[in-house]
Amino acid sequence: MARIHLTVLVHETWRDRYPQVVEHCRQAGLTVERELVAVGVIAGSIEENLLAALAAIEGVSAVEPERINRALENP
Repeated sequence: MARIHLTVLVHETWRDRYPQVVEHCRQAGLTVERELVAVGVIAGSIEENLLAALAAIEGVSAVEPERINRALENP
């Protein structure tokens, strides 16, 4: 299965427990590449088949796969 890059949004009511959400995401298989604590965002990558488990973590409000802008690629 392929790894996908994504952004995890931490629910506003869980911002005070941000480290706990990050740890649960790691346990679900997320390789954390960046933590943006002030805005409640975690960036990383995960095996595609583990995506549903990641989205089901308490405190996670959304999981957004990275989108590639083809217009910016060289022809």
